[in-house]
Amino acid sequence: METTNTEKKQWLSELVGQVNTLSEEFGLDPASSSKLREFILETARNKYKAGNKSGARWAFSQMKAQPQTA
Repeated sequence: METTNTEKKQWLSELVGQVNTLSEEFGLDPASSSKLREFILETARNKYKAGNKSGARWAFSQMKAQPQTA
């Protein structure tokens, strides 16, 4: 299943909304709220990139393992 740009944007928008809600619940000032948001988004971005690299590595290994037909 392929992910569309709209789905990616919706996921990101939901994550940012959840971070904002937590910031309000904890009574964080704008600077602290921004720092929390940056930390969470950067962590999510790094985990996404690591997962993509791992997935690509697996897919290429599967391609190499399959016999080539001409």
